[in-house]
Amino acid sequence: MAGQIIFFEKNKADFTYESVSVTATESDEFAANILNRNNSTAWITTGSVDANETTLVIDMADTKDISEIILIKHNFKSFEVKYWDGTDYQNFSPAINETTNSDETNYYVVESVNTSRIQIVIHGTMVTDSDKFLYQFIATEKLGQLAGWPIIKDPKLSRNRKKNLMLSGKQTIFENVGSFSCTLKFNNFSSDQDFTLIENLYDQSEGFLVWLCGGDETQFKSIRQGYRMQDLYLMKCSDEYTPEYNKGLYKGTISLDIKLEEVVE
Repeated sequence: MAGQIIFFEKNKADFTYESVSVTATESDEFAANILNRNNSTAWITTGSVDANETTLVIDMADTKDISEIILIKHNFKSFEVKYWDGTDYQNFSPAINETTNSDETNYYVVESVNTSRIQIVIHGTMVTDSDKFLYQFIATEKLGQLAGWPIIKDPKLSRNRKKNLMLSGKQTIFENVGSFSCTLKFNNFSSDQDFTLIENLYDQSEGFLVWLCGGDETQFKSIRQGYRMQDLYLMKCSDEYTPEYNKGLYKGTISLDIKLEEVVE
């Protein structure tokens, strides 16, 4: 897979859609954590063994078009993912049916289906009979992948830290769960494909998922937060679209900066 930045539609099973629900045959009370976009919380079982063949069902209530499945931070070695056709669960094409998986994050591109439910059946974990865990589940459609390589400027993982000076002279520092922002800088670009995608991003009425690593974190000398496989952020363009031809040459290249900020919806 090429490592350029990928953009996806908002997770079709995102927690902000009120009708979405998740059930699990084990530790059901934690199942909803897989839809909250948070890599610090997860669905995790207690006392599970591989023989349990644990099942997760993500119910979107309404039918939605799905062509990409992403499982983020999990320990599943043998598992399958299927969709509901209104009568029974069916394999995607190609089928998602792993038996020797060793990746903590998996990305699958399948033929588009229109479905209201997705089922995950876990047959075994990477370490036999370990408790099963999954941090995020994403079912979506790809908006596009850049052909070029913009400069990723000013990446910021903000905890919105605030200081309060105590009578003792020491500081109390308050912080929230954090957010991510960055600027994509396009210098002398001429790709119609990329600019059509960028225009689509600016036209989006709700947030879209941004995957800076493009599904390949090995392209970086040092794998840092923000560029890992597990780092997908729901973002929007927070500036205005300003495509400027360099030196006013209309048959020349365009330079453009895109400010992306993480959003709630």
